[in-house]
Amino acid sequence: MIRRDDRCLLLGVFSVMLLVGVSACTSRAVRLSPEAQGTQSPPAPTVPLAATPKTPPDRYLSHIALLAHDELEGRDNGSRGIDLAAGYIAGQFAAAGLEPGGPDATYFQEFTISRPAELLDETDLTFQGASVDALVKADFTPFSFSAQGDFDGEMIFVGYGAANPDQEYDDYAGIDATDRVVLMLRREPPGWDPDGGYTDHARFDRKVKLAAEKGAAAVFVANQDPGEDGIDGLMRFRPRGEDHGLPALHVKRHLADELLAAGGLGSLTELQQQLDEEGRNVSAPLAGVRVAGTVAYESKDIPARNVIGVLPGTGTHADEYIVIGAHYDHVGVRRGQVCNGADDNASGTAGVIEAAWALARTPNRNRSVIFMAFAGEETGLHGSRHYVEEPTVDLDSVVAMLNFDMIGRLNPDNQANMLGIQGLGTGGSFKEIIERRTEEAGIEYLPEDSARGPSDHAPFYRADIPALFFHTGMHRDLHQPSDDTEKINAEGAAQIVDLAYHIVLDVMNEEDAPVFAQVDKRASIFRSTGPGHGVVMGVVPDMDDTSGAPGWRVVRVFPGSGADKAGMQSDDRIIRIDGLPISGLDEYRAATAHKEPGDVIQVTVRRGQEELILDVELSARRRP
Repeated sequence: MIRRDDRCLLLGVFSVMLLVGVSACTSRAVRLSPEAQGTQSPPAPTVPLAATPKTPPDRYLSHIALLAHDELEGRDNGSRGIDLAAGYIAGQFAAAGLEPGGPDATYFQEFTISRPAELLDETDLTFQGASVDALVKADFTPFSFSAQGDFDGEMIFVGYGAANPDQEYDDYAGIDATDRVVLMLRREPPGWDPDGGYTDHARFDRKVKLAAEKGAAAVFVANQDPGEDGIDGLMRFRPRGEDHGLPALHVKRHLADELLAAGGLGSLTELQQQLDEEGRNVSAPLAGVRVAGTVAYESKDIPARNVIGVLPGTGTHADEYIVIGAHYDHVGVRRGQVCNGADDNASGTAGVIEAAWALARTPNRNRSVIFMAFAGEETGLHGSRHYVEEPTVDLDSVVAMLNFDMIGRLNPDNQANMLGIQGLGTGGSFKEIIERRTEEAGIEYLPEDSARGPSDHAPFYRADIPALFFHTGMHRDLHQPSDDTEKINAEGAAQIVDLAYHIVLDVMNEEDAPVFAQVDKRASIFRSTGPGHGVVMGVVPDMDDTSGAPGWRVVRVFPGSGADKAGMQSDDRIIRIDGLPISGLDEYRAATAHKEPGDVIQVTVRRGQEELILDVELSARRRP
């Protein structure tokens, strides 16, 4: 067991490897601080290993202790910490005797990752005919599907902004929205959905597309009257590269009320009552009110790099390659705390490093091996996808891929953290090799034929390359500050690396390469070991909330779900479940650990300044 206070000493053990790799980074070179670097020690030993080496658990763990050190700040893509990690991995590859596998005789394959778009300072609103000040992110924000650009037009209120022939309802009847900025209510009149949820007419995108068809210049959407609690939140701005043809903004109710009052139409609450209770069409221009605005945002690409080392083969098939890979990025700092990612995925990266040391000391290698640490996995498999799209060798010469992702929590006595091996059906010889090697090693495992899963083997599999995925299951520390070195089972992970070594030996030295086979089903790394793991409330929580406010913020409530039927709303903060305090995923899982579909939980939410108790019926999780 390695204490956090001991890590600075461990950094010194591998400082030479780190500096070897970082020196190749040139313009992006960074170094550990003197305090973290500690006393410099000799590099890892170069004494040849045995023909069938055993992975030393303490050395395996020391890789993780460095990669998961606080000073690497969670190895977020584009960060100083991930540069340090890349340098360390490259140094290990070099010390093990691997040849540089990136372009230009380096260990790095450079690429870019598109960062989510950010609003620019130009985003603004100005009004004529109304004494209103509006600040972006405080009073309004563009929707994720908003178009960019300038707009200017008279304002018109269009009710819910809906047209539903089945209900003989049309908010645009008798008015001309051409070149006007339309202000509308969120959702739809009550009773349209017989099950108590919402129809497609309530969807933001449908409202905005309809407004575009009507010739509107821009769209403002305000929340419905929430009652006495006063909740009035804005959607988060997270554009995904597709807009609906015109600027579309989510605005606070107070802003809508001020504009409506200036235009002589009363309050939003009064207008909603007339729509809901009297069925009146209340669409009308806001007399004398005009708005001009700009929506501007941009995506900034961040530099990233895969770290690649090559071990040439010595046999007749040296022009064929086996890829052994793992992602080395993580999620960085959240809520002011470093998420070190010891299991996710320093554990897999350490496995690749140790496999490189072992195979480099193996004399008979019929095929060549590419060792790779991928960046950008946490943002969408960017590194592995980039390699498959722009490989450093002919992709047809890659005969197999092995991927390590979260191999540090092995527990043979608990199905949730047994060794899982996926992709057994994707290569003709895989099942026989793995069955024989796991029996020799005395390792029980969970077999899965498919390789269609959410990790870096997937792009290789989609390129018709036989792929194996090694992992030891999910846990509550995923993407949390608690995923730290102290919780790694180094002995178990070393067993997995040794097993993979022997599997690679077989694939490397058999005369015929594995024959690719497609498995037409999706694999899942989620394992249900009892009730609770397969139940949901029907909400999307905010996994990146940095507000520091108590509870767990709800981003979205799915129509018709248990949460929706209980009255939960976006921007509610879940404070307690059945009396247990909730601040994130860990507490939610604990509170629902023994629940089954159909069970009812008591959820306390904070809405504005008020706490509400809601009875939420759980439903079964839909499996991929």
